[in-house]
Amino acid sequence: MSLKHKFTTTFIKIFGKPRINRLLAKQRSLNSMQEIMQPTSRSPKRFEIPLEMMNLFQKRDDIEIRHIFPVRRLLSIIKNIHLSVDSIPRNPTDPKIEASVEFLEKLREYALSLGVGQYEYVKLPHDLIFQEYGVFFDNAIILAMEMSKEIIDKAPSQATLNMVFGTYDDLGKAVNKIAEFLRDHGYAAQADHPLGGLVLFPPLAQKAGIGWVGRHGLLITPEFGPRVRLAAVYTNIGNLPFAESSIHGWIEDYCEICGICVQQCPPKAILDESVTHETGRTTHISQQDCFEYFAQNYGCSVCVKVCPFSESADAYDRLRTVVERIE
Repeated sequence: MSLKHKFTTTFIKIFGKPRINRLLAKQRSLNSMQEIMQPTSRSPKRFEIPLEMMNLFQKRDDIEIRHIFPVRRLLSIIKNIHLSVDSIPRNPTDPKIEASVEFLEKLREYALSLGVGQYEYVKLPHDLIFQEYGVFFDNAIILAMEMSKEIIDKAPSQATLNMVFGTYDDLGKAVNKIAEFLRDHGYAAQADHPLGGLVLFPPLAQKAGIGWVGRHGLLITPEFGPRVRLAAVYTNIGNLPFAESSIHGWIEDYCEICGICVQQCPPKAILDESVTHETGRTTHISQQDCFEYFAQNYGCSVCVKVCPFSESADAYDRLRTVVERIE
């Protein structure tokens, strides 16, 4: 066992797992509240990446850790996930339930000023809420923040891992600020951090028309391809202009003829044929194969790098013509 591995497992045992377990317990405690919106029998089970990664490092001597975790960003992420729960009691006791067009535009402008790239309103289906978790409102603001193409192109690398954690952190801070902005203006809100979210974000963002979920399981957007991280803010505002669009559905047809992510995935965890899970949800991902490689190799991100939609700003329109020609 290398010195780095010994240090990491000791850090996990003394510092990491207790913090993560406390955080998970706090998030799950929301599910016992009477007014919470519950998942359904079709809801997915959340794969607890930080906890499973720690278990993997502790149990497996053959695991080789190549990266160093960006501890400062990680601590900030943990702090802001706690804040997303701890701030809920700050909601107004008698919140307003309707918002003017002018306020919603002001809210959008505020979100964009925080570095958010895409922003839409969408009604949350309860079967996208993870099992054991819950949210207070099914009126959702779904948000996406761009990840640097230049640094994604270095994946897998320490620089890429640092940037991904930085994006998680920045977007997590943004959703907490947006929730607080809503409270300051008399509305109730709940922030949902991009790392360890309470809801399965990619299909929610697809429902909102931000993009389409590709074969690699990531949301592909017109502006940035799959180089985005997603988060949400839930609110009691009942007159949001909900979006629901399938204009990006042609991406699914392109994925069928492409297959680059299948070919380039280092652990061969992206599959040609779909797999159906217990809840009835289908994916093309072998989760365990993906996770073990991801855990050892800088959080990987190769599928993001090689996706043709990541290539350039005109990739979306250029690739759409490929599908149109075939049709």
